[in-house]
Amino acid sequence: MRNKNLSFVSGVLLVLLGCMALMASVSGQDKVLDFNGEVSNDSPTGYLDYVEMGCWQCHGFQGQSTGGDGPKLAPGPIPYPAFEIVVRRPPVVMPAYSPNVLSDEKLRRIYAYLQSIPATPDVSDIPLLSGE
Repeated sequence: MRNKNLSFVSGVLLVLLGCMALMASVSGQDKVLDFNGEVSNDSPTGYLDYVEMGCWQCHGFQGQSTGGDGPKLAPGPIPYPAFEIVVRRPPVVMPAYSPNVLSDEKLRRIYAYLQSIPATPDVSDIPLLSGE
């Protein structure tokens, strides 16, 4: 039982550290276009919503997928209207998230978070990996 509690506490600490690192990296300078094309600063809050709703369990902490049932969500998420349809009425094993469970506001913030995730740099742009 002690190992189970220790694993849980370690997991919670890891999530909190990840949240703090993300919020520090996006504070003040992160401007994301929301689904209406307007500037949004919701990505730090969206990350917390993403974690709270358990999205990370199938899609990974950065929407990269975990290799299981959850597809890759970022970078470059699908257009918001399609995203909302999939979340509200998923075609496969994902549970449906009604507005009573996941508000429209939280869903919009989660989408802003997914939009804020940058593309992975090309290997040639990473000095350590490119041999420079």
